[in-house]
Amino acid sequence: MPLELTAVKLPNGRLYGACRDITQRQAHEREITQVNSRLNALIEAIPDGIVFKDEEGRWLVSNESAKKLFQLHDVPWQGKNESELTQLQPKLWAEYATMMAEDEQVWQAANMQIFEKPLLVNESHAQFEVRKMPIYKADGSRSGLVVTARDVTERKRIEAEQKAASAQIHQLAFYDALTGLPNRRLLMDRLTQACAASSRSGRYGALMFIDLDHFKNINDSQGHDIGDMLLLQVGERLAATVRDGDTVARLGGDEFVVVLQNLSEHNEESASRAETVAEKLRAAISPPYLLNDHVYGTSMSIGIVLFKDHQAPIEQLLKHADIAMYQAKAAGRNTIHFYDPVMQAEQVQRIKWESELRLTVDNRQLDLFYQVQVDNEYKPVGAEALLRWTHPEHGLISPAFFIPTAEETGMIVPIGAWVLQMACGQLKDWQGSPLTSELTLAVNVSARQFRQANFVDEVRRVLRETGARSELLKLELTESIVLENVEDAISKMHELKALGVTCSLDDFGTGYSSLQYLKRLPIDQMKIDQTFVRDIASDPNDATIVKTIIVMAKAMGLRVIAEGVEEDTQLSFLELCGCESFQGYLFSKPVPINQFEDFLRDGHRHTGYKENKILPSAALH
Repeated sequence: MPLELTAVKLPNGRLYGACRDITQRQAHEREITQVNSRLNALIEAIPDGIVFKDEEGRWLVSNESAKKLFQLHDVPWQGKNESELTQLQPKLWAEYATMMAEDEQVWQAANMQIFEKPLLVNESHAQFEVRKMPIYKADGSRSGLVVTARDVTERKRIEAEQKAASAQIHQLAFYDALTGLPNRRLLMDRLTQACAASSRSGRYGALMFIDLDHFKNINDSQGHDIGDMLLLQVGERLAATVRDGDTVARLGGDEFVVVLQNLSEHNEESASRAETVAEKLRAAISPPYLLNDHVYGTSMSIGIVLFKDHQAPIEQLLKHADIAMYQAKAAGRNTIHFYDPVMQAEQVQRIKWESELRLTVDNRQLDLFYQVQVDNEYKPVGAEALLRWTHPEHGLISPAFFIPTAEETGMIVPIGAWVLQMACGQLKDWQGSPLTSELTLAVNVSARQFRQANFVDEVRRVLRETGARSELLKLELTESIVLENVEDAISKMHELKALGVTCSLDDFGTGYSSLQYLKRLPIDQMKIDQTFVRDIASDPNDATIVKTIIVMAKAMGLRVIAEGVEEDTQLSFLELCGCESFQGYLFSKPVPINQFEDFLRDGHRHTGYKENKILPSAALH
């Protein structure tokens, strides 16, 4: 039994002793030692820095992590407060000063406080989460503080990455990647809010649908990088023009939408204010754009619809503005149009035609008609292949109606490829007959078709597959096609000539040709447009233009053909001017292939055409 012996000497010299059993006390001491040992092991095992302070802020206990954090291994830190530690570690003065201020804040709050702050670790700052818990004695007086410091640098990095990723997801979900403007999803949300606000206030709002004019020409000819730069700058100009409370969004491609709010309580005044904003937007985008050291220009067509107390689906508003925009384009582009319900019926019909046009090739509704071309002896030397659409319900549809739609929708590319394939196949068929073996065949090439990067390769492929003689194929290009991208046009035309294909400049004189470019073009023929031929016998200006074109062409070594020849007086004038080939209703209207070949056979049974002006196609008029 463990005993504790206590001896006391009295004044009389006697000695008294007391003996106490300390078994239980020693057991308690061992238990406390074990608890302290476990606590110390636990404190040391924790990766966080841990410090115990007394009520005066003196450091009593510190684990290994805290010693490393505050570089205490060579510092007599025990029993020191922050002021004293600053004297020992001057480079940590800022950290210690902050700690003292935090301690006072904890005592004032009387509960645990959490601080996030940078601490100097290995000569660099890391982000820490510091927790401080006050400890009180039984009587309520201060006993000390428990301080933990956790390195949260990695956690903060991950949180920052997650926050950035979340922001990026939000940006991608609600904003256009190219321009940074709201996308369709965010637009529809804001438009819904605008309609609700309009209903509450009783004031009109306006929705504008904007489409850039001829953007596809720039995008196709100059490349998507230039197109993207143009769209970015257009978006910036639009956003800078409207009020802060209004919205500019990009739907995609070259389509933008503007939402105007709080215009007026009156319809007419709201329309006037919306039109004023639209004019400002047009003016904002009209100055030239410097893109990759080259200057480009653009304009836009704007459709506007007003709204107040709108109960129908929001998509309907967008549809109405889109219809108005198409009316603006139909009116000549670079214009502004307000929505009219009549427009909707026209738009529905236009969409129907577009849908049916897409089926023409597969459903074999397209045909080629042929119009003869004759020399100055009136002998057939070739023909022009002209596209016709035979609709199952509406019969023969004029190219003037469906070609612009095909151009706009992009259907002109597959249709043009079909025309080229059929025309070359016809040339191959003609090679088997002496009557037709030397006939040339002119094929019109659309702007979109010619802009295709693989256009020359397609011509080469079709010639190879059909076996047609390339020198009998004549491709007719308009001035506008050539002048869109002169260098690209010249390059492609040289490649075509290398194949043996003839290039003819169609509708010459109707555009704004530059002679500087004209002399560089590797063309073989000029075609005088029928708009000049129509009045050459009565209009001195047209007569002068025709004479000039013929003289210039001959000086450049080019052949000349005039189209739209319908009267003897026109023919006689052209002959006097030296024109060598002719095309028009005076000789034959465009006819199907069987009628065209019958015409050729009948024509060769007649004589004296030149002397008597006996034209074999009279029955075809």
